[in-house]
Amino acid sequence: MMISRNISSFLILLALGVQSCSKTADPVSPTSEEESVGEIALPTLGVLTIADITTTGASVKGMVTAKGGALVTSRGICWSTTPNPTIDANMLEATSTKGSGEFGLQLSALTASTTYYIRAYAQNRGGTAYGQQVVLQTTDIQSVEFANSPMFIIGSTLAWYDVDILSSGGGAVTERGICWGTEQNPTINNQKINHGTTGNGKFRIGLTGLTERTDYHMRAYAINETGVSYGADVAFRTIGKGNMTYTFNKAANPTEVQLAAYARLQVAIDSAVWYVNNYTSATKHVWLNYDAAVPTADANNEGWMRFGANATYQNIRTMLHEMNHTFGTGTTSWWSGQAISAGQYRLPFANEMLKLITQDANAVINGDGQHWWPYGLNQNAEVTSSWDYVYNCLLIEAMRKDGMTHSGAYTP
Repeated sequence: MMISRNISSFLILLALGVQSCSKTADPVSPTSEEESVGEIALPTLGVLTIADITTTGASVKGMVTAKGGALVTSRGICWSTTPNPTIDANMLEATSTKGSGEFGLQLSALTASTTYYIRAYAQNRGGTAYGQQVVLQTTDIQSVEFANSPMFIIGSTLAWYDVDILSSGGGAVTERGICWGTEQNPTINNQKINHGTTGNGKFRIGLTGLTERTDYHMRAYAINETGVSYGADVAFRTIGKGNMTYTFNKAANPTEVQLAAYARLQVAIDSAVWYVNNYTSATKHVWLNYDAAVPTADANNEGWMRFGANATYQNIRTMLHEMNHTFGTGTTSWWSGQAISAGQYRLPFANEMLKLITQDANAVINGDGQHWWPYGLNQNAEVTSSWDYVYNCLLIEAMRKDGMTHSGAYTP
């Protein structure tokens, strides 16, 4: 009997204890991301800000100001050419966001001169919320903008210009080149050369078939959606055509070694004469000789040139270098008495030409009793392209303007 009473009392106490725990426990509260669907509010969004508007896009920033009681699973923008766009039209989701809820996106591939309506959106388990609508007006396509650069690669019947398109005006440059004529402000209805490339940036383009000692006008042009845009009018005057001639002294019965050297030297002198006659107005006759006893090559201001057996000197570079000596560089009193002093070339026109070539306002020609640099073609390693031959001739022509002797009188 005592055992039964004790068991009964224990069961009663246990029941009371359980009942007591149920009464005092707090209800389980769902987290903000686990709340029942019926209690979730939609996210709220701040007003979009738009910057850097172009013809085809803009930078857009948005802000999720409140999650609505659940995890935001997607946020971004949607847009349309009609009001109140939704994510069913055009949408762009943000891939990252700051802790504050801010996100940024770059709109692209829009149409110029067009009105767009944009809204931010955010999604949670409750659905999709939209922010206040903002209006974006893409900019109009403008004319192409060019840099205004001088023209300095001017020969007797040909010339080159470095075009630099700074801006496409927000459109697509579908054609670009230069046009020219003898009157100011030529158009593509005069004479033109299409470079054959599109877009912005720099390119070099040449004119041929010009007349020596003639005044011309040239303009860069480019075509985009607005039509034809032109750069500034550039006036230039072609130089007189050079008169470089030569006599090639050869053995009556040449050996195979001599024949091989003659072949190399023939290519070299014909090429060098072409550069001199097209990019300088120098007048000179030279005598070309092959002499195996000469270590490299040499020349004097009377026009006598000798090339040795070393084939690495039997090239265009050396030929132009030795022709420079026949013109008076390093071989005349003009050179030692007027042109070079304290290791630098002191006369104005050649130094101004070097500044144009290098695009360095502080550039100065360096020199000694025999040679000058840069573009003096003193070593094979100095040649990086055929433009180095052109620059050499442009500087020789400028030295002629500075009074260089033994290359004929300079005539503008």
